[in-house]
Amino acid sequence: MSPSLKSLVTFAAALPFVIAVPAVKSDTVSSIRGKTYDYVIVGGGLTGLVVAHRLSENKSHSVLVLETGPITEDINTIIPTLGNNINHALQYSIDSAPDPGLGGLSVGVLIGKVVGGGSVINGMAFDRASAADYDAWEQLGNPGWGWNGLLPYFKKSTTFTPPKLTRKDFNITYNASFYGTNGPLQASFPNFEFPDVKVMWEAFRSEGYPTPREHASGDAVGATWIPTSLDPKTQTRSDARRAYYDSVKNRTNLKLVSGVEVNEVLFDSLTAKGVQFTTLANKTVSKVYAKREVILAAGSVFTPKILQLSGVGPADVLKAAGVKVKKDLAAVGANLQDHPNANMFWSTQNLSIPNPGFSSDPAQNASAWAQYYAHRIGPVCQSHGSSLAFLSLQSITSNYKQIVSTIKAQKSTDYLPAVYKNNPNLLRGYEAAKSITAELLSGTKAAAVEIPMNAFGLAIAAVQRPLSRGYVALNTTNPTGNPIVQFNTFQNPADRTMMIEAVKWTRRHWQNPILARFLPAEITPGVAAQTDDEIIQALLKQSALTATFAHQSGTCAMMPEKYGGCVSSDLRVYGTKKLSIVDASIIPLVPATHLQATMYAIAEKAADIIKLRHDFPGR
Repeated sequence: MSPSLKSLVTFAAALPFVIAVPAVKSDTVSSIRGKTYDYVIVGGGLTGLVVAHRLSENKSHSVLVLETGPITEDINTIIPTLGNNINHALQYSIDSAPDPGLGGLSVGVLIGKVVGGGSVINGMAFDRASAADYDAWEQLGNPGWGWNGLLPYFKKSTTFTPPKLTRKDFNITYNASFYGTNGPLQASFPNFEFPDVKVMWEAFRSEGYPTPREHASGDAVGATWIPTSLDPKTQTRSDARRAYYDSVKNRTNLKLVSGVEVNEVLFDSLTAKGVQFTTLANKTVSKVYAKREVILAAGSVFTPKILQLSGVGPADVLKAAGVKVKKDLAAVGANLQDHPNANMFWSTQNLSIPNPGFSSDPAQNASAWAQYYAHRIGPVCQSHGSSLAFLSLQSITSNYKQIVSTIKAQKSTDYLPAVYKNNPNLLRGYEAAKSITAELLSGTKAAAVEIPMNAFGLAIAAVQRPLSRGYVALNTTNPTGNPIVQFNTFQNPADRTMMIEAVKWTRRHWQNPILARFLPAEITPGVAAQTDDEIIQALLKQSALTATFAHQSGTCAMMPEKYGGCVSSDLRVYGTKKLSIVDASIIPLVPATHLQATMYAIAEKAADIIKLRHDFPGR
């Protein structure tokens, strides 16, 4: 077991570099109530803080950020190894609707409720998808949002530090030219790798999978090394709050208020003029106003909720919740995507010491923390690891052509929520996205599944290109409460097929003679599960199959109106004025990656788009 929280706090107090930043306080509600700012940003998570940082660079423009969660120096958000734990204290308490594709299972919807958002509590993976993933966004009618348009912003957000571990030790490869040299966010490698990672790499190489030198070059298919969001000097987490807010918190034109919940965008004939919010501590309701724009950055669940409460969204959803329809926009809340995943597990023996289970061994645990305390080395430097495998569909199954053929032949409305049947534009957009997805699944330029390269028996298989679509909608019995989040996992049977193929591939992989030294024995789903149905049912019974990787995307998609989009490529909400969205809800197709690095690039690009239309004549 890891040290108790009490002992960790004592331990952290003795670390001069772990808590180097004094506690940061937010502004008060009384100091902003009724006032007008150039920009009001709803959401102080990753994207909201990036945009606030960039917009407040202009001293003549005032910026206000409103965030529900607190500012925290919780030790669990600082030390990398603690990023392996789900930090429930800094997340919303929200469960999905029962999911028919998962036997009626409801799952926790993982959303950060803290200043800095998911960047404060995630597993710190800092990877990108293949160039083809981002080019798909441009193909869907979003000029400038392909790989070439995003690469400068991937660089702008980061300061990259090469690994200290030598190539001789682990053969870590990288190309620094694809990262930045003076961006706010630190991207680096831990000062430690578990010895058995070498064995995992040996197994992948023996099976002939690609091993690109630098995944961030746009070549992200195969086994690859990735940096993490880690400060290389202190070996502590680098997140959006510390990187983008703390350094500019004293700007007089920037205010951040936490502990408030925005529940309505205020309109004047569909021109956004401000927002209404509730102070959580005393339930008082206040308003603030925006001269230039209201910018929604509340994420893929709460941005559509706020829009719907404001009268912008599917008319039937709004009417059922008793909300006056101001703009019938079916895209608001539709197109929900995530990466469904299975947690398979093998019992293992003969692991090297130390190994990822170090915290359960008192001797290993004491040694690990002592190393971290004295030299910033050892297992405590590691969160979820620095190597991943993203594999194409044809890499994992000989049935890939049949799977793609089946997808192309489907009648899409047979496997979609009802809103698509009633909205030709939404359906047209889905068909375009499905066509692109089928093309990506056919080739080798983009991944279909993720397989983290853990140095022990955990084997996660995550489907990267789901065809199913969920939705977010107001709860008619409590519209201002948590919305209904319906993932519709496996509603399209192709997703279930890809998951099963990933499970079967993982079983074959663990039969690799190179891994035999660990004497692996399958526990989950278990060798008794052989048919497709048996595999799925065993995973469900063991709570090893879930709808989400905390990568909720697409619920206010950036696409043309003819494709059922919610925002245009300049991020403005259709049918409104002075209202923009900058968060994962704009992603039209979820990319094959963890979302953190992508969201920094999106937010950096969004800030430039917003600047251009306000800072220069005629824009």
